[in-house]
Amino acid sequence: MIRTSTALIAAALLAALLPLPAASAAPAADDETAGRMMLVLDSSGSMKEKAAGGQTKIAAARQALAQVVKGLPAEQEVGLRVYGAKVFSASDKGACTDSQRVVDLDTANRDELTRAIKAYKPYGETPTGYALQQAGKDLGQDGRRTIVLVSDGESTCDPDPCVVAQDLAQDGIDLRIDVVGLDVSGKAREQLKCVARSGHGTYYDADSAAELTQSLTTTRIRASRPFDLTGTPVKGAPVATDAPTLETGAYLASFGTGDGLWYKVERTAANSTFHVGVTHRSAGTGNSGDKAYVGIYAGPDEDRCAYTTSFARGNIAYTAASSWRPSTNACNTAKTLWVNVKPVSTRRDLSADPVEIVVYEEPPLADPSGADLPPKPATPTWSTLTPASSPQVGVVPGTSISSAPVVSDGTYALDINPGETQVVAVPLDWGQNVQAQIDGKLTAAHHESTFDAPWVQVLGPVREAVDSDEYGTDTTPGDWTSRFSSLPDDLNTYRSGSQSYTVAYRNRAEAEAHLSGSGTAGLRYVQISYGADNEVPLTYSLTLRTNGTAGEGAPTYDEVPGLTAPTADSPLVTGTGAVGDAAKPASSSKAATKPAKDDEDGLPVVPIGLGVVGVGLLAGALVVLRRSRSAS
Repeated sequence: MIRTSTALIAAALLAALLPLPAASAAPAADDETAGRMMLVLDSSGSMKEKAAGGQTKIAAARQALAQVVKGLPAEQEVGLRVYGAKVFSASDKGACTDSQRVVDLDTANRDELTRAIKAYKPYGETPTGYALQQAGKDLGQDGRRTIVLVSDGESTCDPDPCVVAQDLAQDGIDLRIDVVGLDVSGKAREQLKCVARSGHGTYYDADSAAELTQSLTTTRIRASRPFDLTGTPVKGAPVATDAPTLETGAYLASFGTGDGLWYKVERTAANSTFHVGVTHRSAGTGNSGDKAYVGIYAGPDEDRCAYTTSFARGNIAYTAASSWRPSTNACNTAKTLWVNVKPVSTRRDLSADPVEIVVYEEPPLADPSGADLPPKPATPTWSTLTPASSPQVGVVPGTSISSAPVVSDGTYALDINPGETQVVAVPLDWGQNVQAQIDGKLTAAHHESTFDAPWVQVLGPVREAVDSDEYGTDTTPGDWTSRFSSLPDDLNTYRSGSQSYTVAYRNRAEAEAHLSGSGTAGLRYVQISYGADNEVPLTYSLTLRTNGTAGEGAPTYDEVPGLTAPTADSPLVTGTGAVGDAAKPASSSKAATKPAKDDEDGLPVVPIGLGVVGVGLLAGALVVLRRSRSAS
């Protein structure tokens, strides 16, 4: 386990509960609120024991929570529930239903929260499952909802909290459960990790007030951003002729069974190109992961224009297909195209699983023949990257493309937990490619436990993989760490990376999917995935560098009302989509129906430094964390 100073738990709480400043705010999925959050605190007798940081667990929790409340923004709707606070013994009546909502969800309850935190004491049993059930009821059925569970032990009552978390997550795509384990190990830690995994959240270890603060701070920032899957609810049709019409935008659907579900898109202009991407959760990675198919067709019974299958490197899987064809073809000219999305997993039933579908209609070229386009650029070669000696701190990566902050070239100091996926976005213009390198700090704990090396991947704006695979080839950089052999005993840094192809219109004519997906300018998403089999978090730096001349080889597009040409800083798919024809909402979720109001491109922008007091506190906390871990 990585240990830090007491000062850091307060910093983690602030990071979890403070939103980003307006200039770097993640877009709220609901125009009226950034989502509701219920803190669920363990008040069992074991909280009076000392944590590794030296304080009692209850004192560490009080200290961290008190700092958090002081920094809560006025618009944040937060409530507080405790459990194990009233009934002393398991043999006493009501021990397994001992949970109280001590502060109602509200924005004007800071004094109440402060008083409740001061009154928070260790006392009884640990009915975690029941407390989670009640927290779900507290939050209601609509809108984006987050439960933050802070506990130091294994549940002593039925129902099983892991099963409860799974049930709650199935009630809606817009609910997640983040969990902070306070100085836990063994079965208790595994159970709490299961709660986070089943609730589509993140598990954090905290051994002191400082670590608890940091964990809760990160949770809060992510709670203010879109969740992993987002969009307008839509119901696909099992028969192509009944398919609903989708416009440019993001949608939430289910996979359906068998041959999946159908959708259609209507061209605005002849020779425009439709790009369709899908995002879904995966219970495994690589060939053991869940997979999805997306195909584009020129008609219900016509030949297929294109198809792809997703491949998960982390707990989120992506893929995308394009309607573009190299010659006169119905795929380029048909007024209507049909899209089929279906599960192809062999591990589990995905029929009811949510899937995000994004649609982008790219304008046609001014010269449809493309005769004026420059040749396809050569495959870029890796240039040595040297991490900055003083990495930038304060950036909280997203957990998927939907929540990724936009960053610039430089080196960033980060931490990642086992089973976590982190994503940042980088603007990329025509003629450019991006390099991404991670340098992970290896400790004795990494060498003594399972180490599943992190993956670095670059994805395009419509969820397509756009990186070349340096591993296992003659072009693998000599200073990278092999992921196919055991770690050398004396190795203290794990280095790996990825590089995108250079953006060029002619790339789309290539058969290799990662290269053909590099045919449009727009944001590139750097994803770092750290396997769930790991036992120890990883402190690492992420170094980014953009190469090439911006705008080189840019095509000339026809000006078509309603269509937007791709640019370096565009996600291409902004806000949510509009549904026509016979489409019916898949749910009544408010969280998935409104576009962001803080940023027109629908993505959080993180300027260097982050700027305001709240995030300054977070940055300071992360500096302390980095120094503390570097000394360990």
